[in-house]
Amino acid sequence: MKDDKNLKNSSWEQQQKAIVSYYEECDNAYRDAWGMDQNMQLNLGIWNKETKKLSEALVNLNNEMITISKLTTQDHVLDAGCGVGGTLIYFAKKVGCTGVGITLTPHQADKANKNAKRESVDHLVKFEVMDYTNTTFNDESFTLITGMESICYAEPKMAFLTEAKRLLKPGGRIALAENLQGKDELSAKEYKSVYTDAFNGCKVLSLDTENQYRNNLKELGFSEINCIDETERIRPSIVRLRKFYYAAAAYNFAHRIIGKRFSKTQEANTKMCYHLLSSLDAGLWKYGLITATK
Repeated sequence: MKDDKNLKNSSWEQQQKAIVSYYEECDNAYRDAWGMDQNMQLNLGIWNKETKKLSEALVNLNNEMITISKLTTQDHVLDAGCGVGGTLIYFAKKVGCTGVGITLTPHQADKANKNAKRESVDHLVKFEVMDYTNTTFNDESFTLITGMESICYAEPKMAFLTEAKRLLKPGGRIALAENLQGKDELSAKEYKSVYTDAFNGCKVLSLDTENQYRNNLKELGFSEINCIDETERIRPSIVRLRKFYYAAAAYNFAHRIIGKRFSKTQEANTKMCYHLLSSLDAGLWKYGLITATK
């Protein structure tokens, strides 16, 4: 059993290094595709009939998370996998809560702290480099823990949920916007479609199903467990990524001629932009907003 645990820890450590490397190598892609410097976010957002552009979809998702998490001024929030800080900064500006964002990637934490200062909320929120499955925070430090398409990186997801339970005060809440596997079992062809061709491109090795999240949260003693299916409202972002693929592939082709082709990581990320739509349309993955109370 001890050897199994050591193996899992070693695998997760290797996965963390791969995640950091991915975000370092693909930083420019996120700047181009997401307007990261302006929008400060790296998620899919949610689209309504009135939504005209990605920046609006990102705000929509932030507001939806405020609603489903029942966020208040009194909350102290942990944003697990915070990226460059946009969600927590938005929460602080909109509601006036305090919080800490954590990421594995040093340049993201640095950028997030600069963004918080620029947005005049650095007295309310801060950002640090830390593993969200093994934090240094004291027990019962937070009233709300959020994750914006970040918990899919955890291996296993239960490791994050267990740590979240430790960190939450009694009555504290979890609110996650997350990519979910769409079927309990995948054929070899389906696995290739959703993982090898798609999510592995951003170093996500596996997705849990909605039922796995529900069962794991229940096992840990959480109550008021809910999942809202928002698949159709993120679909425009996936269509947008398919279009981005063609531009990125053309850019890569042109640069290969002068010996400056994408790295393997960048090529896999570009390939993912194409294949996400196919696997979404096939029902192999979906998008949900998950909430639960300790």
